[in-house]
Parts: sequence; structure tokens; C-alpha cells
Amino acid sequence: MNETIATMFVFAGNNGSGKSTIRNLIVDRLGVSVNVDPDALARKINNEHPEKSNISAGKEAIKIARECIRNKWDFTVETTLAGGNVIRQMRVAKEQGFEIIMFYVGLGDVRLNIERVALRVKNGGHHIESEDIIRRNVTSMNNLLSHLELLDQLIVIDNSKADGEIILGADKSGIKYYSNELPEWAQVINRKLQIKYKTQK
Repeated sequence: MNETIATMFVFAGNNGSGKSTIRNLIVDRLGVSVNVDPDALARKINNEHPEKSNISAGKEAIKIARECIRNKWDFTVETTLAGGNVIRQMRVAKEQGFEIIMFYVGLGDVRLNIERVALRVKNGGHHIESEDIIRRNVTSMNNLLSHLELLDQLIVIDNSKADGEIILGADKSGIKYYSNELPEWAQVINRKLQIKYKTQK
């Protein structure tokens, strides 16, 4: 018997894509109380200038995730997926028998990400440099495409309109759902998934 002992829910996507909003919409249904969000931790440490606390918040996020994995607790993580931390955590969690479910949130046009971050700043949110957002748009997608094997389930959400729409879904057995009008950025994921399942057979 190879039963899953706990689940790591990963809410991934570039800055401004709406990961937190999507998570807040479904977290009650998931029934998970521990959320690892470096941005929220940074605000807790330094509400006036959260960007100054990024390193401390990052360390704290790693500590909480480690504790959840060690104790076999379900938890959620929010990440741009542009760095290596969460990928390492996913790997460790997987080795410990966790199920990894990822919600990948995209907008399709990086200018929209920049606009939404600017809007967030107007409403008291924290600022992120446009060049960082542009860079992460590429590294986030590349990291997703090169680590699909870590995921038990992938739900891709297009959040460019008011309400996020699920446009692609896959689990270990293959692609379960895809929208007839997949945006270009999601077509890239779809193609990669098709290759993955072909080579598995």
C-alpha cells in the first residue's frame, strides 16, 4: 500500500497573477490551515517596508514548510516558481510520501502582471520592479515545464479576466481537461504534458 500521507498545495505564478486571490477562494474547500506565503510573512515583519524583510521572510517560509513536511501536515505554498526553494521543498515532500497538487496561475501578457502589481501598490500592497516581473515570467514557466514530474496534479488557471478560469488540468494518468481556446502560454504547457505522457506509456 502506497498511501498518500499528506498534501502540499502549490499556488504558483508570476507576481500580480492573482495567486493569493485564487488561494483565498478555494482554501476553505481544501481545509488547509497552514499557508506558507513569504510576502505575507514579510508584511508581518515590516508592514511599512516589507521588501526590506524579504530575506527573513524567505527563511521563515522555509522553516514553516520544513516543519509541515516533518510533521506530515497538509499545507499550501505561494510562489512565483522563479527560484529553487519551493522546487526543493516539493522534492523533499514527494520523498516523504506527500501528494503535490499545483495550481498554476497565468495572465498571458506580462504587461498585465506589471499593471496589476502597480494597482496593488496603489491599494497599499508592496512594489516589485518591472524588470523582476519580466524576468520571473520566463523563469517561472521554465521551472514549471522542467519539473512536471514532481506533480501529482496540475490545474492551470487563466486569471486575465475578472474570474480565474481553469483552462487545463492533468494528473498522473494524463491530461484530464483542456479548454478549446487555450491561450498561447498554456499551449506550451499542454504540449509539454503531451510529450510527458507519451514517453510514460
